Amino acid sequence: MPASDTASHSSLFDDLRQLGRLLALRRPQPGSFRPSFGKLPWLVLLYCLVSIALSIVLNGMEDGAITLDGTIFVPFGAVAVIAGLLKWIDGQQDSGAAWLAFTLLLLMLPLAGFIGAMVWPTVSELAFFADTQDMLPGFTSWFVNTLPHFISALPHIWLALAGALFVVHTGHSSGWRRGLPVPFTLLALLTAFTSVDPLSLWQVGMPAPKADTAGTNGFTLNEAVFYAQPRLLNEQLARIEAGKPDVPEIFFLGVAGSEESVFMRETITVEQLFRDRYATAGHSMILVNNPATAQRLPFASHESLSQALRRIGEQMNGEEDLLFLFLTSHGSADHQLSIKLPPLKFSDITPQILRKALDGSRIKHRVIVISACYSGGFAPYLADEDTLVITAASADRSSFGCDDTNNLTDFGRAYFDEALSETRSFIEAFERAKAIIAAREADSGSPPSDPQMMGGESLRAKLEWFARE
Repeated sequence: MPASDTASHSSLFDDLRQLGRLLALRRPQPGSFRPSFGKLPWLVLLYCLVSIALSIVLNGMEDGAITLDGTIFVPFGAVAVIAGLLKWIDGQQDSGAAWLAFTLLLLMLPLAGFIGAMVWPTVSELAFFADTQDMLPGFTSWFVNTLPHFISALPHIWLALAGALFVVHTGHSSGWRRGLPVPFTLLALLTAFTSVDPLSLWQVGMPAPKADTAGTNGFTLNEAVFYAQPRLLNEQLARIEAGKPDVPEIFFLGVAGSEESVFMRETITVEQLFRDRYATAGHSMILVNNPATAQRLPFASHESLSQALRRIGEQMNGEEDLLFLFLTSHGSADHQLSIKLPPLKFSDITPQILRKALDGSRIKHRVIVISACYSGGFAPYLADEDTLVITAASADRSSFGCDDTNNLTDFGRAYFDEALSETRSFIEAFERAKAIIAAREADSGSPPSDPQMMGGESLRAKLEWFARE
């Protein structure tokens, strides 16, 4: 930092006033942004408080908790690197002032994320509806489907533009060096601003069902449920965010097929596990057949499953991302997964129906876990080199633990709650869960359920990467 910078320091209030000028794309006042690195802890604290406050406004406080997600601090390191590079590119550039100006712009990141989250569902739902109704041809369809992403990213683009214009106003180089920092700064800031979730410090889980609504006796197919379900499905579909290019990610879809609350609890628990351990927030949804969630979550059916898979397929980066599909319900000896919520009449899901829905989604890389009796009968129809299938039982065996007082089925407890708490590898977790289940069934005198795993030969390297990263 030049000696003149140390002579006096601007107050934090003065800096925030200059931030307003930056956001208005105006030239900062001469001599502004006199940096003091003692301000950094206060700026970080303010950033965290804004992030938590806006997250609570967006998602509510119920079942929420502060979780330390180190990725949200990545932009602080990025702006320090950018300021240092600007000093190297433009020898007279005040790198301390640039560091402070960029850091103040970071305070707006949670607000940018909040605006995007507020706008995204409405715009995305309209685009999704128009596209699925075949209302738009060719390029127009592509534009409508791209529009939600652009609108969601617009606040981040604005912040990056404000930073780039700051460099224009304060640079002193001439010739080719004068123009070089501008595109570099714009690209670097845009990458830093869009690479994290600025609202991730406050996490909200799915609300637990009330005890007095568990089971089927409390369910009435009334007008509120009838009109809520299409809206709930569209809202959940619209909230599936697009994957980040060049960043392999996991997308999660959970299906609780039958009305017993154990399947609902298991699906909610597994979704939260994936949010916590595999960063699937924004890439996750569940379909549940249960009275307790009839006005909060979309029903599980052949049609809702197909729509969810298609939507996820549209939002994934095909060669990079992975779908983890979890289905839990009763299974029959003729290999049908129960889809049941009386008095509604749903069709059960067969291996052929599920394979058709998966192929229609054009999702290439898939891990499918089915917790149901006789679920091994699904494996030959679904497994291939890009699809790993794990089932709670073989094709001719029952699985156990679907008593309605349980939080998880026996397979769900062994695989998700126990094995995946010790390893992040889906394959290694299966081997551990299989051993756990075999020991418990032997101790209780129950016939072996014989869990199965098939396919996924070309997935092994990708699955190993996810297990490490």
